[in-house]
Amino acid sequence: MSEEDKRKDEPESKVAMSDSEERFRLLIDSLQDYSVFPLSVDGRVANWNLGAHRLKGYSTEEALGMHISVFFPEEENAERVPERFLARATQEGRAEYEGWLVRKDKSQFWGTVVLAAMRDQEGRLRGFSNVARNLTERKRVEKAQAFLAQAGEVLTGSLEYERTLQEVARLAVHGIADWCTVTLQDSTGLAVVSVAHKDPAQEPKVRELLRALPPYETKLARGAGHVVRTGYSELCADTLEAAWVRPALGVDTPERLLELGARSYMCVPLKARGDTFGAITFVSVTPGRNYGPADLTLAEELVRRAGLAVDNARLFRKAQEALKARDEFLSMASHDLRSPLTSLRLQLRAVRKNLNPGGDEPCSSEKLVSRVESMERQTERMLHMMDALLDITQMTAGRLELKRQKLDLVELVRGSVDTLDEELRQSGVQVRVHADGPIEGMWDRLRLEQVVDNLLSNAVKYGKGRPVDLMVSMDGTTAKLVVRDQGVGVAPEDQERLFDRFERVRLDRSVTGYGVGLWIVRRVVEAHGGSVSVESRLGEGASFIVQLPSRGQPDERSTHGWETDPERRPPAFH
Repeated sequence: MSEEDKRKDEPESKVAMSDSEERFRLLIDSLQDYSVFPLSVDGRVANWNLGAHRLKGYSTEEALGMHISVFFPEEENAERVPERFLARATQEGRAEYEGWLVRKDKSQFWGTVVLAAMRDQEGRLRGFSNVARNLTERKRVEKAQAFLAQAGEVLTGSLEYERTLQEVARLAVHGIADWCTVTLQDSTGLAVVSVAHKDPAQEPKVRELLRALPPYETKLARGAGHVVRTGYSELCADTLEAAWVRPALGVDTPERLLELGARSYMCVPLKARGDTFGAITFVSVTPGRNYGPADLTLAEELVRRAGLAVDNARLFRKAQEALKARDEFLSMASHDLRSPLTSLRLQLRAVRKNLNPGGDEPCSSEKLVSRVESMERQTERMLHMMDALLDITQMTAGRLELKRQKLDLVELVRGSVDTLDEELRQSGVQVRVHADGPIEGMWDRLRLEQVVDNLLSNAVKYGKGRPVDLMVSMDGTTAKLVVRDQGVGVAPEDQERLFDRFERVRLDRSVTGYGVGLWIVRRVVEAHGGSVSVESRLGEGASFIVQLPSRGQPDERSTHGWETDPERRPPAFH
């Protein structure tokens, strides 16, 4: 008789019960992160299912008859946790445990186990229902959140970025790595600047990596140099499967890599505001601890926060330096303002004494006129300085306004040289203008005069009394002005910051200034849509190159001219 015929002969209630049991079994087996099975009164497995097999790793034949203690770690068994667990379920009808559980392969996972006593109608204990759930992912997320919360507190606790980088390395070895290095890009290449190891005694070995990577290493297709260039992270779960890890870490020999014990590796770019300025390397040496995508995600979030913290620290340091430079500037400006005020006060006292009818000295008209002219010069000097200070304020606030008009750059340069004729004669500097024909464009006359005045005065100050050449030429639709001196020159590392506000590169200690002249030049030139640069070597003079598009659209703000007097020349300020 076939199975189908047998089922037809069975009572309908029995068939329904069989179908219900099958559906229940399928339901239990379909639970992905749960294992549900019964235990005997003494805590042994009485039945097994697919869900339990997936979670614990044992087959039905292996699991039947096993005591529940097999699924607990050794330290929990040493404390007799399984026995106490069964006793509580017996006494209270239900008991719950959350902690580490053990699979067949001895790997552990974080989970919960709920035991419920099963009793018959007379109340006799017939066994326990065991419902276990894998909470490893939830535990990982909670641990990661706690780690990142701690990292946030540490990273915001300092505004010194060197200390911040060291704190990042320390955090890493307490959470996701056995040793960690922080690599930054500098003028010589890549340099490891911070190192931490979970065992401080091992740090000297890792610190041997502290060096600038030579150029050939920065061109490797893997490693910190590659990560910095591309801005993308690297992950190697097992270093035995990737020979590239050794050169990527900067380790020179296989023996040295073996000594360091690197098993798994991650390298994450260190970024701020879209720019990659370094990388952080995470290495695991613990057996069985291989990095995966979840670890990389956590490392990237840590490094993202570290990048923001480092950027904030750098910005804070820059702000502090700017405040210091501003204070120095205000101190110098106050000193320079005091000099003409002092002179003016002395002249006023002398005039008052001369005008006093009872005074001893006669009041001659020639002497009075001379002193009034001197006072007028001191007043003009102070007004000139105040105008320059106002000019800086306007530019800082982004309110640089242009009054474009068609003009000849050659004529403007020659006029500026003539204006500074007295100053040039006193300094003994010969100024030579080289230009062929008129070079016309739509520019702001007063602002470009300011540019020429600042560049020319700068060349005279640092030119050591040697001739200064001004060359005006045209390249397509771009006008070019070159101011070349034969003085002290500018070191390569100082050339970029030369155009920063309040930046005073000490090219010649006998020369003083406010450090804003070249900054004003750059602001004016860039407002015209042009550029300014410097070419120089120490001891060989400097060439300042201004390039201006000859055709420019009128500035949107030009209808509200800054100058209250259109004929007044903006002051040069150094």
